[in-house]
Amino acid sequence: MERRIIRWLFLTHRYLGIAVGLVMVMWCLTGIVMMYVRYPSMSETHRQAALQPIDWRGCCTVGGAVDARLPVRLMQVEMLAGHPVMRIAQGDAPARLIDLTDGTPIGKITPETALSVATTFGEPVAVSRIDHDQWTVSGEFRHDRPLYRFDLGDADRTRLYVSGSTGKAVQIVTGSQRFWNWLGAVPHWLYFTRLRADVAPWSQVVIWTSLLGSFLTGTGLYLGIRQLGRAPDGRWSPYRGFLFWHHLLGLVFGLFVLTWVVSGLISMNPWGFLDSEGAGTSRLQGNPPIGADIVSAVSALAHTAPAGTVSIPLAPFDSVPAFIATARDGTRRRLDGSGQETRPPDMARAAAILGGGPAELLNSGDSYYFASRSEAARLPAQRIVAGGVRYYLDPLSGAVVMVADSDGRWYRWLHEGLHRLDFTPALRGDTFRTLVMLPLLLGVTLVCATGAWLGIRRLIR
Repeated sequence: MERRIIRWLFLTHRYLGIAVGLVMVMWCLTGIVMMYVRYPSMSETHRQAALQPIDWRGCCTVGGAVDARLPVRLMQVEMLAGHPVMRIAQGDAPARLIDLTDGTPIGKITPETALSVATTFGEPVAVSRIDHDQWTVSGEFRHDRPLYRFDLGDADRTRLYVSGSTGKAVQIVTGSQRFWNWLGAVPHWLYFTRLRADVAPWSQVVIWTSLLGSFLTGTGLYLGIRQLGRAPDGRWSPYRGFLFWHHLLGLVFGLFVLTWVVSGLISMNPWGFLDSEGAGTSRLQGNPPIGADIVSAVSALAHTAPAGTVSIPLAPFDSVPAFIATARDGTRRRLDGSGQETRPPDMARAAAILGGGPAELLNSGDSYYFASRSEAARLPAQRIVAGGVRYYLDPLSGAVVMVADSDGRWYRWLHEGLHRLDFTPALRGDTFRTLVMLPLLLGVTLVCATGAWLGIRRLIR
């Protein structure tokens, strides 16, 4: 019986290697690229740095575009195509745009308006209207479609995407990023446009391919250890040639291969394995302001907002409306409903609302919330621990920027920790990545490459 099981494991390992061996090699090589090149994204800091300062002259007329009695869940004042505009969402309705010079609702973003946005980033030479492409295929852009895609004609061959619903610049990609991501994140995540456009089948393909890779690696590691010392002439390995090298490399790097593939599988959170809920964040905001409060506040801001302000979003805390005035250089100020600068939220009150201990100010982050080459994090941040859940708050707005509940913490260690080995701050630096992660990934690549070659050779025979 045992011999049958072992023979079945050998056959399973062999034919799984034929089926997914080259995919494993591809994951390894693209993973090396991803250590140095991120998938492109448009940060809010980058977007705001291109905005024009809000021109309050002739502002602010709202008219009947805002329902005075309905609660407001989102509001932001910025410039769009030379006019101050307000993005506002009330009740359960989607967000709307209002031209604050005359109170006219803006129904859609015209090509001319999108072009004016693009010119703040460069000199557009070509434009097309699309639903999605390789760099805007994910669900995070679903509320921004259709999109206007501009080629800026600069030396970096930059491509800019402007939302057809909000007029915001939502994505920017250089030619270098496009090239390297075709050798990195796109094949690594199986992020091909046609497949990724439909989330459900894409997710299942990645999950099941990762499961096969995990099973292939697990059986190989078990069989490799079992075969130690089983050579008839007393050698430590019964294999020769490529089989010998695959056996040797598998014993040296096999455990890392296994943790790397399994942690990659966990990144997909298969079947809700580690579904973090992020509960409790809305409690800090309290009761939202109503439309009348916003109309009054915008009128006050027109006279009191700091010069050079490019964006003013709503940031309520504990049922009190407040606003964050942001300048191009990232400087931020908290303003009250009358447009006057006010103190940051009371963190003792935030802790009481969440039912946790005292807030702690983090200047360099901790094990769950930190800034690195691949992770963005606004620091400093306030941390409040309540009922085993860690809440990370923006000290100026009081908004929750991240929640680490039990599932979130497990995800951090089982995926991010095992996949990147970033267990401590020292392990997140460039030196560690080059001196430790790169040799490890090269070793993993050799394990998968020798296995893939053995599978190909088996097929040829």
